[in-house]
Amino acid sequence: MQDPTPKRYTDTLAPAAVSDELLPVIEGLGLLDNCRELADRGWTVVENVGTAEFTAALRATILKLSSKGGANMLLSKDKVFAEAVLQPELLALAEFSVGRGFLLSQVAASVRDKGSPCIGLHADHNWLPAPFPEHNMLLTACWTCDEYSEDGGATLIVPGSGAQRRHPNQQECAEMQGAIAVECPAGSVVLWDGNVWHSNYPRVIDGQRVVCHITYSRLMMRPVENYALAKTELTELYGKRMAQLLGDDDFLDSPNGADYSKLIQTFNNAKR
Repeated sequence: MQDPTPKRYTDTLAPAAVSDELLPVIEGLGLLDNCRELADRGWTVVENVGTAEFTAALRATILKLSSKGGANMLLSKDKVFAEAVLQPELLALAEFSVGRGFLLSQVAASVRDKGSPCIGLHADHNWLPAPFPEHNMLLTACWTCDEYSEDGGATLIVPGSGAQRRHPNQQECAEMQGAIAVECPAGSVVLWDGNVWHSNYPRVIDGQRVVCHITYSRLMMRPVENYALAKTELTELYGKRMAQLLGDDDFLDSPNGADYSKLIQTFNNAKR
């Protein structure tokens, strides 16, 4: 008779390693180069995620729900956001970057009109003191609903900044030395880890730059948004992967106290 108790891992994968379980998924989706880019430089771009029709629907929904330049707490406001966070490419890269059992931290949107300014250089590991840990804690995925260009207010990245494993200082924020624009077509997803220094260029052309910002976090990280009141409905609608994203696989996330039947699963997820 097979032992029903799951084997408990005693090792931890290196930050750039792809687990044996994840590798076939990564290869099947054609994301191996994106994993290498995330590991080597801290950011990557995946083009043609979803369909053009989906990106158009995402854009229209963001504009409908946004005020004063954006919106947040979007997951339960329209099914299009659940579809976005559950995209296979995003889930695979999130597992690679922030580990198995990762959580959904935030679903927000920004709408930048002509004249919208630079938001300021920063690293998304805002909750962490420096030096940042060797393993990444946060993965940001920006779904571009419009073409990304420097004049259009695209995200800017400071290459090599992630290796510093710290926050930029005031002088570095002012100078943004070496910054480059991330330029890509609409329907792309730009992803970066929590170490990378980034901001955006001011928008100097007509029209709007509409982006859906999705953040996934390592199992140990506290999410930005709390979907406790909507969790049951969202899980019933979208299944086990949504339950995982909202913390239902976590042995601590139980209304009746710690659920120790999930303890080893939680510990194992934190190591992968």
